[in-house]
Amino acid sequence: MKPLLLFLLLLTGASQCGDSTTALDPVSDELVVRSGTSFGMCAGYCVKRLELAGTKAIFTQESHIDKQRYPTKTCQRAISQEKAMNLKSMARFDAFRKLPERFGCPDCADGGAEFIEMQFGNQTHRVEFEYGKTIPGFEALVRDLRTQRAEFDTCN
Repeated sequence: MKPLLLFLLLLTGASQCGDSTTALDPVSDELVVRSGTSFGMCAGYCVKRLELAGTKAIFTQESHIDKQRYPTKTCQRAISQEKAMNLKSMARFDAFRKLPERFGCPDCADGGAEFIEMQFGNQTHRVEFEYGKTIPGFEALVRDLRTQRAEFDTCN
């Protein structure tokens, strides 16, 4: 009887070792993408950040100087599973983390700066670049994140 019970337990356990991805939400893994802009010589809401984790999007606007007149504003929305999957496919964390931390001269002569930061588990990599420019090999990702940030410009 014990060998039969042991066999059934092993068989049940082995069937659990197959492809477990079907039970997981494909966009709720550990990938977090942050994107934003900043302008050093600016009055008002000079820093804008978007954080995307799965289907959750959080947009924040801040001031460098006058936090009384321009208090931090935060909006949160859900994005579609399709947008989240599209973002995840463009992110390519392994390739992204090999990029240098800076392209060009972000915010030199008050030209503004943009950044993209990816976090996967306990690994984080941030790339800053000149406002309006792009990151080589990640042009589609940069465009997509700009579009998503623009959708939050009505954040109050």
